[in-house]
Amino acid sequence: MASNIDLRQEFARAQLGDRRLNARLDTLVCALQDAPDRSFPSATRSSAELEGAYRFFRNERVSLDALIAPHLDATAGRAADEEAAVLVLHDTTELRFGGDQRREGLGTLPLAGQGFFGHFALVVSGDGERRPLGIGGIDLVVRADGPARRLHEVDYVKRKAMDRESDRWGEMVAEVHARLGGLRPIHVMDREADDFELLRQMVGADCRFVVRLNESRRRKGTRVDGRSKAPYVTEIMHGVELVATREVELSRRRGHHNGGSERSYPRREGRIATLGISAATIDVAPPRRLVRQLEPLRLQVVRVVERKAPRGETPVEWVLMTTEAIDSSEQVLAIVDTYRARWTIEEYFKALKTGCAIERRQLETGGALAAALGVLAPMAVRLLALRSRARTHPTESATKLLSSDELAALRALARSRLPRSPTTQDALLAIAGLGGHIKQNGSPGWLVLARGYEKLDIAVQVLAAISDEKPRQ
Repeated sequence: MASNIDLRQEFARAQLGDRRLNARLDTLVCALQDAPDRSFPSATRSSAELEGAYRFFRNERVSLDALIAPHLDATAGRAADEEAAVLVLHDTTELRFGGDQRREGLGTLPLAGQGFFGHFALVVSGDGERRPLGIGGIDLVVRADGPARRLHEVDYVKRKAMDRESDRWGEMVAEVHARLGGLRPIHVMDREADDFELLRQMVGADCRFVVRLNESRRRKGTRVDGRSKAPYVTEIMHGVELVATREVELSRRRGHHNGGSERSYPRREGRIATLGISAATIDVAPPRRLVRQLEPLRLQVVRVVERKAPRGETPVEWVLMTTEAIDSSEQVLAIVDTYRARWTIEEYFKALKTGCAIERRQLETGGALAAALGVLAPMAVRLLALRSRARTHPTESATKLLSSDELAALRALARSRLPRSPTTQDALLAIAGLGGHIKQNGSPGWLVLARGYEKLDIAVQVLAAISDEKPRQ
């Protein structure tokens, strides 16, 4: 499919140190890019090609870092072409792999099972459209000693004595800053990133950020002996006057995700919510244990709270800490919209897991699965970018998404006749229809899109073969 993200061109710049490995990578990319959910057996054309794919991922020269490197560079190039400051969305997801036998190199996951945690930085446009520009970094975390509790559930003394998984947030910021620092992107993070030392690191590196508060942080004024009654940040914000309101659409949520608790991610029905927004500048005190060593951080704090939530529903409430200015209501609303863009990385994880079927890959070791992630992670960006384009520009010509061959194949296969000049929305729904989507069911999901892409890709190949076999006049 046509896109401003040319994966084949990106992967051609991978440095694998062997011409045969580069050729094998090109074969895999061609086989998977338009049907990324296909298993390796169905994506390859023969048993010899399948065995070659397995050998490719087992090769020591083929690693996540080597495969993802050209995509990271291409992402930086696309970010540099943006007029507005780009957003870097950070989050961690659990990648769980099935099978009765333990696979070498995988760790233990909560609630049993094996796999690893992937910490991702996704770069999107900051112009309000949230266009995916690419991956800014990937870090894998393997828990080899059994299911560890989330770090905020462990007291600080124990946290300092162990290898802190939360360090990955600061390491990823440093990596992205080295690659994009000159562009001054805005880092956007959820509550797991609420760590004073991380905030201090970002302020010291002159990073821009919007981070949701999780801890019960106090304003400057807490005495070293801990006896003073300096107010909490949340208490201060309760008394700050509203500067803006905003109506937003809240999606339906079935409950906790990515290991979060039901308290943190309560179930809810979809609804239109009216949000009241207040903002203030506060000197946020370090944790009591660090009062002697560290100075407070002067940050802007934005509180978002739902007004008149439906009975039985938990009101939405966010408290955001940021380096962004709050001098006007427009600036405050921009901070809120920046944080709301964080949901895009959740969509990316769905594209990776459902659209690209990373968790269904039958590779035998953690190293091979990590290498497969190096191929599939950029493909998930492309899949997300294609769907995002159709959503943000539904009336744009479908030629922005599909080649002429793909449009011809779609016309031949679509359940309903395509308009003479189809739009991106027409094309997206037609592709989803090939995968089993019914219009009355709302927006198409990743599974039906992936299935539709696969059928379209097969049709394009068949039409090309028929064309090649026609006798020349």
